[in-house]
Amino acid sequence: MRKTVIAAATVLIASGLGVLAQSNDPVAQRQSLMKNNQEQVRALTGMARGQVPFNAATAQAAFQRIAQNAQQIPGLFPPGSNRGKTEALPTVWERKADFDARAAKLEQDAKAAEAGLTDQAGLQAAVQRVGQNCGGCHESYRRKES
Repeated sequence: MRKTVIAAATVLIASGLGVLAQSNDPVAQRQSLMKNNQEQVRALTGMARGQVPFNAATAQAAFQRIAQNAQQIPGLFPPGSNRGKTEALPTVWERKADFDARAAKLEQDAKAAEAGLTDQAGLQAAVQRVGQNCGGCHESYRRKES
């Protein structure tokens, strides 16, 4: 069991770190980071819905990865990185303090979820809380798909 937990955590963390090492382009880096967050949330949602067996260690590793990603978000939106193929709206840079605060809130909630996770019911509440962070930020700062 312990080896499985360590292996799962290693895979989740390594996948996230490898993604960010791909490029010096902040647009590509943040797109990879957001894709990694989506993968983590997808795994958590599967467990929360009972589609995948609940595994506290795997869920904690996913929340840890989301927290680590959230910590990096503000730095991946430097001035001038709103060019090219990006879904980020100009409001990211116009309201940067709010944007950065939302990333900090995501990090805080993901860390709290990781620390307090004990069962599937707790996972469901944590996934909802973290998902609201993501959705709220996307609502204000991400271009809508047409």
